[in-house]
Amino acid sequence: MARVEIATQAELDALKSGDIGIVRVGTFLARGSSHVVAWGSSHVEAWGSSHVEAWGSSHVVARERSHVVAQERSHVVARGSSHVEAWGSSHVEAWGSSHVVARGSSHVVARERSHVVAWESSHVVAWESSHVVAQERSHVVASQYVAVHRHGAAPVVVGGVVIDVKPPVNAIEWAAFYGARITNGTVLVYKAVRDDYRSAHGFPYRPGTTVEAPDWDGGLAECGGGLHFSPSPLAALEFDDAATRFVACPVSLDDIRPPDERDAYPHKIKARRVVGPIFEVDRSGVPVNGRAEREGEKRP
Repeated sequence: MARVEIATQAELDALKSGDIGIVRVGTFLARGSSHVVAWGSSHVEAWGSSHVEAWGSSHVVARERSHVVAQERSHVVARGSSHVEAWGSSHVEAWGSSHVVARGSSHVVARERSHVVAWESSHVVAWESSHVVAQERSHVVASQYVAVHRHGAAPVVVGGVVIDVKPPVNAIEWAAFYGARITNGTVLVYKAVRDDYRSAHGFPYRPGTTVEAPDWDGGLAECGGGLHFSPSPLAALEFDDAATRFVACPVSLDDIRPPDERDAYPHKIKARRVVGPIFEVDRSGVPVNGRAEREGEKRP
């Protein structure tokens, strides 16, 4: 991977796959899967699945599925389904169904159906039907129909429709929070596994079997000492990006470690054992080969 100084649009268009183009002055169009770092007073329009890092007082217009990381005093206008990460004192205007993660002292103006996750001391002004998730010391000013999910007492929210999000404190609340289905005291959770139905750590989750953790610690620690599950197959993929299969595992609510607000991975639970037969599912949680759900278990 080489970092190439770019002075003209032709040089940017000729950039080799995997190389990073550095632009400092002028106006450029980033297309396809190009990767651009914008500095100074440069102006970049990002299209397709391009990736742009904006620094200094650069200006970026993000469209379609482009991804922009805004640093320092940069200015980004996000449209379409683009994704922007805002840091420092950067300024982002989000339109359409764009997604913005605001950090530091960044400032975001959210419009239309845009979605903003605000962290640290970021400031968000949200209009129309946009959605804001307020974390830490963020400050949100919202118009009448903006939904604001406020996590904890620290965020300051003015206006909008405020939903105070309280972290789950037991297995039943965890299942309700993440949409996992409970049936007769059993919750259906998921594991991403390899071709041989083993986890990334080598533990077997073969369909038709029930398994128990050989190292169960009684639920003392968040990690290790038990079997770890997610509320959906795609959520499970986060913990093993080399996984090729997914399995559904019925787990008793009594065998689950209670969640803790200090957990690093609150969307993951730990359990002592699987109490019903494991069965294979696809990425959407549908049993493979049209298999019926077993013993009254219902697919969420």
